[in-house]
Amino acid sequence: MANPSGNTRPLFAGQNAKLVSVLSVMAAVAWISVYYLMMNSMQGSMDWTAGSMGVMFVALDFRVLLLFLVVWVIGMVAMMFPAMIPVVSMYDATIGKSTSHTTISSLLFLTGYLAVYMVLGLSAYLGVLLVISLTAFAPQLSGYGVYAAGAVLVATGVYQLTPFKDACLKKCVSPLGFFLTHARKGLGGAVWMGAEHGYYCAACCCLYMIVMFVVAGMSLPAMALLAIVIALEKVMLKGAKWFSWLTAGGFIVLGLATLFFPNISMFT
Repeated sequence: MANPSGNTRPLFAGQNAKLVSVLSVMAAVAWISVYYLMMNSMQGSMDWTAGSMGVMFVALDFRVLLLFLVVWVIGMVAMMFPAMIPVVSMYDATIGKSTSHTTISSLLFLTGYLAVYMVLGLSAYLGVLLVISLTAFAPQLSGYGVYAAGAVLVATGVYQLTPFKDACLKKCVSPLGFFLTHARKGLGGAVWMGAEHGYYCAACCCLYMIVMFVVAGMSLPAMALLAIVIALEKVMLKGAKWFSWLTAGGFIVLGLATLFFPNISMFT
């Protein structure tokens, strides 16, 4: 994309190139951190593997909740920041340039964005805690876990084709359109804009996150696979319809396979 002056220097050059580097490094550090946490869990130092996640939800413990939210946010940085590079670059090149604290403004934008995902993580944690608490009163429900996983996968596939998902995805794949309709001034505006974009992004990806958390037990391969799907959907293919149909079909097939062949574990 050329500058308005007519030369061929890319719009996201100079300072934006530094921003892209920072976001890439943050995502890489987050992936390394997630890997380290997963390795610790496999060695038994943390109850975080798919097979032992239930230990975290025996009762509401604020220390465990804090640990969960920290790991959740790190995971969101790892998964979502690569797809956020065009959005933050556009923010920095347009809205952020109008402030006297460009770097701080961009960081606050990301803070608002991650705050939405923290709320999503909190909701997921409390939802699983509620379900596990219910199984304590009705132990027979625990035998339906694999069917719940299959239902989540099928629901994720169906959600890919809903008008709401499509409308939110359009906000994500068109950063300029988003900023033209949601521009706000000041540092407070940066946080609010980040939260608004986070809402559309979370609305696009919430079922992915439920699959990652509830079905795959926050396993590293599942996180990596879903991160690739998100990057393809938002950055590379810009919400292409054929890709939505492809991913929808994939999730539905996986879900039906889980429902009809519950003894086959596809996420270990």
